[in-house]
Amino acid sequence: MPAVELIPFGADAQRALEREWLATIRDRAAADGVRSVVRSSWERSLGAAVSPDLPAAPVVLDEGLLIGTVEATDWLDLARAAVAEHDRSFSGEGHILTLFDHEARMLTAEGDPAALEGLAEINFRPGALWSEQAVGTNGPGTALATGGAAHIVGAEHFCARWQRWHCAAVPVRELASGQILGVLDISGFRERAHPHTLNLALALALAIEQSVAAREIGRRYLAVTRMTHLSHRYPADAAIAVDRHGRILLASPSAPAELDPERGHPALRALIPDLVGRTRDSLPREVEVALTADDTRRGVWHPVFDGRTVVGGCLVLENRETGTSPRTTKATARFGALRHTFAEIVGESPALVAARDTALAAAATDLPVLLSGEPGTGKEAFAQAIHQASDRRDRPFVAVNCAALPREQAERELLGSASQVGRFEAADEGTLFLDEIGELPPAAQAALLRVLEDQEITRIGDTQSRPVNLRVIGATSRDLLTMLANGQLRSELYYRLNVMTIELPALRERGPDLPMLARRFFQATARDHGRPEVGVAGDVFAAFQAYAWPGNLRELRNVVRRLMAVAGTRITLADLPQAIRAAYLRIAPAPRLGRGAPTAPPTGVGRASHIDEEDARLTEVVNRSRTMAEAAAELGITRSTLYRRMERFGLKPKRVVDRG
Repeated sequence: MPAVELIPFGADAQRALEREWLATIRDRAAADGVRSVVRSSWERSLGAAVSPDLPAAPVVLDEGLLIGTVEATDWLDLARAAVAEHDRSFSGEGHILTLFDHEARMLTAEGDPAALEGLAEINFRPGALWSEQAVGTNGPGTALATGGAAHIVGAEHFCARWQRWHCAAVPVRELASGQILGVLDISGFRERAHPHTLNLALALALAIEQSVAAREIGRRYLAVTRMTHLSHRYPADAAIAVDRHGRILLASPSAPAELDPERGHPALRALIPDLVGRTRDSLPREVEVALTADDTRRGVWHPVFDGRTVVGGCLVLENRETGTSPRTTKATARFGALRHTFAEIVGESPALVAARDTALAAAATDLPVLLSGEPGTGKEAFAQAIHQASDRRDRPFVAVNCAALPREQAERELLGSASQVGRFEAADEGTLFLDEIGELPPAAQAALLRVLEDQEITRIGDTQSRPVNLRVIGATSRDLLTMLANGQLRSELYYRLNVMTIELPALRERGPDLPMLARRFFQATARDHGRPEVGVAGDVFAAFQAYAWPGNLRELRNVVRRLMAVAGTRITLADLPQAIRAAYLRIAPAPRLGRGAPTAPPTGVGRASHIDEEDARLTEVVNRSRTMAEAAAELGITRSTLYRRMERFGLKPKRVVDRG
């Protein structure tokens, strides 16, 4: 049994130790009269060419880098909570408690002000590097170098300026993997060193490790739950839950034998940490996994988050027999192709340009979007365009008309039930578009709020929470502030959604855009029906601009479709609906009659009060034709269209005369 090596706490022991240290520095070889852990550390310090006269440790993290590193070290909050429970144990005079990351960079320090001030003189403060390679033997650096607890007292430090102090340091590990996360250290004036200091550090480190282990169990549960959810969606494909280190937690029955949780797989251990290292805005992405030398499979990585931290996830690999990709199956077969992109949202009116620019900015984020505008202004087109321009473009786009949901069934439709997938889950990893979101009943609003805040749902009649990762785009034609005042809309939901608000202009506010939009609708309608494009008289577009279009784009599109259905080869003012024609005639100047144009109603035809070129052309053709069918043929329209035009102009069809 090896002899117990005593830590040199007393003054005599420290004087003897100082002689050994001086010999070590003089001879450039570690002396024998010190503890073995210290002797090995002195040898490493000599090998790293650390200067024993080093005045202070190097500072490697400035304020900005330190803040970023602290935020990225996700076990620190657990460490602080565990330490807070033992606050009285280390708050004694002359000591501070510090936490380091796995690279020996100090992240936090708190404790006695006198000790903090004195230690700051040697840069024993946040942002400084205390590895053995940088500053020689010291508590945190030696604990990391050896992987075990280290209590370095006074002259055991390699550098002279550190010898006023003692450091009791213990590595903090992730218990499941054994990986060192960082170091907890209690440091103070050498005269106050005591064996209990290391015992306290050990107890605190153990408390932190237990907190980390408890959280790890919860994170594994999240990954396994996601895998279960996805394996139901892709029953023929291999679904594998993994932690952030690439260890397999669970594999579906269809997973290949190479993906055995007991043995793990080197490809996953190499691939997953890189995927986990991505930001919170990471989305499911295609990957390739080499299971064997002859079997490389495509798959989709579904990250799992705990707050903003990627803690693992699920891999869904393609079915080797069918060759189908989960991504393809989900994005196209289940949800179909989307029609609208930003390339199709055309127009140069200032209001439209502003809305389009904001929507493009929104597409680059995962923030909730609220589209507002009158009915028919193109809210779903904007929602689809945002989805198509985002990183979620290959994932589901699920549209829900909230006004059409039965109030008593709305919550079930969104959350689903034990036997049915709801709209939230259907939109998992994609975009959920909620049209007329203000019409959701209170229970459905509460469910939506939970999804936005917690990214999880619980189906109706179920007790198990299911994680979902979706982007919500809401739309409304109502005044939400009025609904808030009336209690029809939850204020928490409104402020959670009202992050990026986009006001869509009414068609009447897009004056210069209207003729271009109408022409595009005429062209699209002709293309959809496989017919040639028709001619459109110039005053038709002028009439369009004179009209208020209460139904906005939807009304314009429907008017164009109707005109294309009933008109011949040319559309004129006479073909327009009465409301549009009347709006134009109220503001149009009195028409000028060309040379030779009739100045009085020709025989057999009644006259309206307004005469224009189309009117004159119509009366002229009718009066010289033998029959209405002959007149319609010459005008290139059907006889029924001719009758409608004459009726709109207030004309009466002439009696048909058979000239033999």
